[in-house]
Amino acid sequence: MDIHIMMVEDDQRTRMALTAMLENAGYRVTPAADGETALQMLAEHHFDVIITDIRMNDIDGIEVLNAARNESPAPAVILLTGYGSLETAIAAIRAGAYDYLLKPCSPAALLKCVDRALQRRNAEQRQVNALQTIAQIVAQFNEEDTFIKYLDQERTTDLLPPESVQPDRYTYVGALCIDRLRHTVLFDNKLLHVTPIEYALLECLIDAGQRVVSYREIVRHTHGHDTDEEEAQTLLKSHIRNLRRKIPAQYLVSVRGTGYILVNPDETEQNAD
Repeated sequence: MDIHIMMVEDDQRTRMALTAMLENAGYRVTPAADGETALQMLAEHHFDVIITDIRMNDIDGIEVLNAARNESPAPAVILLTGYGSLETAIAAIRAGAYDYLLKPCSPAALLKCVDRALQRRNAEQRQVNALQTIAQIVAQFNEEDTFIKYLDQERTTDLLPPESVQPDRYTYVGALCIDRLRHTVLFDNKLLHVTPIEYALLECLIDAGQRVVSYREIVRHTHGHDTDEEEAQTLLKSHIRNLRRKIPAQYLVSVRGTGYILVNPDETEQNAD
């Protein structure tokens, strides 16, 4: 089987050494000198495994991880980290990375980690047919009456005991709506495909009202642990970018060095007038 691995490392000596280790083990390896190159290669080629350093200039390993998770099928991602970014690596595991290795790592540790990642990825591939079936059902929604059909399906909740139905199930900000019962998001009456972290991020911002929410506070809600502001901002950056592809960017306002706030752009424009 031809296994294709991308090695992302901004230190040339380390990149060449790890690439040689993997090639000697029989893997096909594509090296990338930085995160920007990695994202470009990810858009152009299919990879089974991505091994990436966490701390790189501009686009870091966390952003590479999140871009990889949007691929179908998604490659397994292994993070390379020093002790200084160990907390970020652990948080990335919770966000979907397969594993992390402390630098410098031995050839045996690297190859063993790659082998385990491939085994888990193959197991996950067996679930692809079920996921594709779900995607086909969602695609059959008519764009004009998606929201009506969605609500019709949800009317079965009327059969639940009254105490189990949430009175504030739907929360709106402009054309954006979150369903707290199903943990789903709609925009302009259309069901959006969002990850659990993206849903949690929107829920956190909606609950804050017109208050700016700090990076750390958001990460506590989305990832379930505490970190410093710098690492929290790094963890959130790619999720915010992905959400801005799904809803108008004007909804998610960045307050430099502080955090984010969710706004209704229509109300903002009216106030400006």
